Amino acid sequence: MSVEEVEKLRKKARNILLIGLFINIVIAVVLFYLVRMPFLSFLTFFVGIFIINFILKKPARNFILAFKEAFVLKSLKSVFTDLDYKPEKGLNESIIMNTGMMKMGDRYTSNDYVSGKYKNINVVQADVHIEDERQYTDSDGNTTTYWVTLFRGRWMIFDFNKKFKANIQVRHKSFENSKLGNWGDKVKYQKVMMEDQEFNNTFKIYAQNEHDAFYILTPALMEKIKKLTASVSGKLLFCFIDNKLHVGLQNNKDSFEHGFLIKINEEKVMDEISKDIKLITNFVDELSLDNDLFRREV
Repeated sequence: MSVEEVEKLRKKARNILLIGLFINIVIAVVLFYLVRMPFLSFLTFFVGIFIINFILKKPARNFILAFKEAFVLKSLKSVFTDLDYKPEKGLNESIIMNTGMMKMGDRYTSNDYVSGKYKNINVVQADVHIEDERQYTDSDGNTTTYWVTLFRGRWMIFDFNKKFKANIQVRHKSFENSKLGNWGDKVKYQKVMMEDQEFNNTFKIYAQNEHDAFYILTPALMEKIKKLTASVSGKLLFCFIDNKLHVGLQNNKDSFEHGFLIKINEEKVMDEISKDIKLITNFVDELSLDNDLFRREV
């Protein structure tokens, strides 16, 4: 699909939204000021918002899918081999749950699934949003239900270049809602202190086996993790499990997105997508995950 065709779909979705809002506001104002029916005015306004969202759903989806086919898929193909890109699909909840290293809350959504190879390393990533249902009861006994975000960002999975038997978690001290290090954990992990005091000050390390923690977290790797942490906007969680490296990046952002209210600037769009892709490939590059020198059984 051409850029012009994608832009046409964007304008269609934009116009539906703007025209719908204009009509909705005019009706609400007329009811409020001329008919003097404020309750009906507010009711009509909120019903109108619901109708606009319903009408807008298909045009917005058509634009999003066209945008991702024309721009995102093209960019991903230039970087990854054996590519499988599913913008409306996500990472299966059980994959993160089975690490045992992340609180899973009560509601899970995921999209923009990417699977492929970069420098012959298997890479999987998706946007993930994990929420927890909470309730608040006021002094009158009225209960309100609301949702709290436990994690919103990217979850990435990479081949790791060392084989190990015990699982390890390295999380930035500001990364909340991971599962280890909390009272009542059933899985036996021990807190590990590394020889790098700066690393200890920045991260919390938990391992099933202290020996494996020192085997995996070499001084060179710790330096690379510190460098990566300084280069990304967000909080990082590293899970070394089943000879894979899981990386949770909590940055409260969705990848590969473009709002339909903003005109498509092809150069700017491609630059933003390249940055989103580079965020994935940087973990392979900076951590030297393609170096198989140490790939052996322990």
